[in-house]
Amino acid sequence: MLLLPSLILVAVAAALGFLVFRLDEDWQRWTALGVAAFLILVGFVLPLAAWLSRKYTVTTRRTIIREGLFARSRREILHSKVVEVRLRRGPGQLLVGSGSIVLVLGGGGDAVLRGLRGPRLVQEALTDLVEAQREESARRRSGDTGYLR
Repeated sequence: MLLLPSLILVAVAAALGFLVFRLDEDWQRWTALGVAAFLILVGFVLPLAAWLSRKYTVTTRRTIIREGLFARSRREILHSKVVEVRLRRGPGQLLVGSGSIVLVLGGGGDAVLRGLRGPRLVQEALTDLVEAQREESARRRSGDTGYLR
């Protein structure tokens, strides 16, 4: 998730270090510094802040997604409503060992957990939790509480 922003940071810093000693006029140096600061802000700081503002909490009954840099949002997905747990990985994610988990919901729509490390393990854990929640819901519907009488 932060591979490209990190590359942008290194490239801009290297270009700035090269240009500062090559430019003759003070206004050229200040312009180069301003452009570099803007590129670092847009290319590195904002993606980093967006990545840091996303939090996922997985419990035995639900997954909670909290997102937002300036406006916070919270979404709770009950595991009993999840139909399928998908793993999605792009070429860059395969390289660095990350991925996204898509929770397909029964009423239509998806919930996406982005930029996870170890996504296969997360997928397996979520699949187990979803299955356990389905079994518990089925027991409740049948009237079996699971306790000995």
